[in-house]
Amino acid sequence: MKSIFLLALVSVISVSCSSAKPGDSVLNQEVPYKVAKNYFVKNNIDAAIDNPKFENQQDFDQVFGMATTMGESGKPTAIDFSKEFAVAQIEDPSTQKVELKPISIRKNANILEIKYRKIVGENQSYTSQPVMILIIDNKYNGDVNFVEVK
Repeated sequence: MKSIFLLALVSVISVSCSSAKPGDSVLNQEVPYKVAKNYFVKNNIDAAIDNPKFENQQDFDQVFGMATTMGESGKPTAIDFSKEFAVAQIEDPSTQKVELKPISIRKNANILEIKYRKIVGENQSYTSQPVMILIIDNKYNGDVNFVEVK
């Protein structure tokens, strides 16, 4: 009887003293996000950026400008880089109307898989550069992988 109790106690202690950090081995965890609105890609940026993740305001401001319009809904979405980071999918400039819609973000180990859909519309009389900016809490930080879903 004593040996069973001792074995159970050792098992509980070994499980509770595990050195794994929360989230290290998370598989297929759904990640909440916000869509950032009222930003544009600056003219000196093409679609091929080195890293789609922005962890501070300075790096973000080098790529994006604010597209403020009239009214309360015309303000750019605020990003608090002390608590969250932004990821962006930037497409090539186009004369067609292109909309990028997020479908889901899932975290597998240390990889954020961001699925999105690209919707191509009618021709425009001007060129625009489609972008999708998502804001994610720092607790879900990881490498970013965008996946277009057809």
